[in-house]
Amino acid sequence: MFKEVILSLALSSHTGFDNSYNEIHPHIRFKTDNTVSGAFYNSERTISFYTGKEFTFDNFTLDIGIVSGYQNNKIAPMVIMKKNNFFIMPGVENKTIGLVLGYEYLF
Repeated sequence: MFKEVILSLALSSHTGFDNSYNEIHPHIRFKTDNTVSGAFYNSERTISFYTGKEFTFDNFTLDIGIVSGYQNNKIAPMVIMKKNNFFIMPGVENKTIGLVLGYEYLF
């Protein structure tokens, strides 16, 4: 069974993109050891599901896995670097790569 169930609300800013995106993301996360899975309301205003591994280093964590629910990629790679409650991750819009920066409030 899950060792942790985390409810959170993430606030994000999308930099390097032409379109405007949702910046408020309710999120539920399930964690067992270093395996993570969850669901969130994504930037395109749909529900995304993800699964992956969490790697912990001295000052930050790195989540690597796959995510669903985006219009141009039904299943896409996921990479998120987190320090404290702040996060940064790459995003793709057409062929442009930008960054999603944010803060996640844990309940």
